[in-house]
Amino acid sequence: MLKRAQENHSPDTRIKISVVVTVRNEIRSIRSVVDSLLNQDRIPDEIIIVDGVSDDGTLSVLEEYAGAGRIILISQACNIAEGRNLGIARASHDFIAVTDAGCVIDPGWLKNMEACFIKGDAEVIAGNYVFDTRTPFERAVVLATESPDRENTESARYFPSSRSVAFDRTAWAAVKGYPEWLYAAEDTLFNIRLRQLGFRFRFCRDAKVIWRPRATWQALFKQYFNYARGNGRVGISTAGYLTNLKYHGLMLLFILTSVFWAGTLLLAGLIFARHVQLHLWRQADIAVRTSGDQSMRWRVLVVMEVVRLAGMAGFLAGRWDRWRDVDFVNNQLSWMGVSSLDDISSSKN
Repeated sequence: MLKRAQENHSPDTRIKISVVVTVRNEIRSIRSVVDSLLNQDRIPDEIIIVDGVSDDGTLSVLEEYAGAGRIILISQACNIAEGRNLGIARASHDFIAVTDAGCVIDPGWLKNMEACFIKGDAEVIAGNYVFDTRTPFERAVVLATESPDRENTESARYFPSSRSVAFDRTAWAAVKGYPEWLYAAEDTLFNIRLRQLGFRFRFCRDAKVIWRPRATWQALFKQYFNYARGNGRVGISTAGYLTNLKYHGLMLLFILTSVFWAGTLLLAGLIFARHVQLHLWRQADIAVRTSGDQSMRWRVLVVMEVVRLAGMAGFLAGRWDRWRDVDFVNNQLSWMGVSSLDDISSSKN
């Protein structure tokens, strides 16, 4: 395990780290991503980029860097989990740092990851991320979906996004890599399995990547639909999705029955008001205090409701996937010993 691997490292020791990046169709940002890795304060010992057969010119750009010997390039049809596993398997070193091509990497990212590794008290380093918001919509998305106190939460430490994470190869091997049957929620399940096996986590506040939120309603809906579909397939946050479905199902029922009695529209409105009060208003209130902009309340409320609608649709699609294709159940059972994370939650109650 990592603790044993680090026993001979002093605080001044430099360890060797492979950086693994997955990418597909990122032509507008790929040069800035690669350049930000090449210009780190602490240069990566190797950079492995796995391209999922881009068709927008991304692959040609990466071939330029690979031809100059600046990166190792793998081009193969794959989902994100498969791509990460391919890159890690190809890596020459036992310390792995992972990020995504949708990010720009802060110059101190890898240096700070290394410093946290060398402390020797964790096998998994949860990196940090900050947002690059350029429009009122993007600011509303961040305020609607993130806590301003995120860096001090359990989620920041134990559920790092794979846009900013590092770990020892032994930890990755112990969990049998990222779950390749998922194309969303794969990093969340990876983190849960690491914790299930007892690997230790450390939050590295100064290891930052810069990430731009979705810029359009369509992109936002698709993002949260896919997140929820992955969650539905493996049983993440089931109680929350069911609560949303209960409120929205009742609203839909009363709206439909208003054809026969208009008074049920009032009931639908009362249920929606209760839903906003219980599930949305507090976050919108925090958004106003954080931004100092009263108009942000309504933007955030709308964004939160759209995210919930996308989440419910994605969750139902994910549960349908499980029912339709038993491989999702069997793969999860084989990979982590339970067929659904609901089984873990219920065993703790």
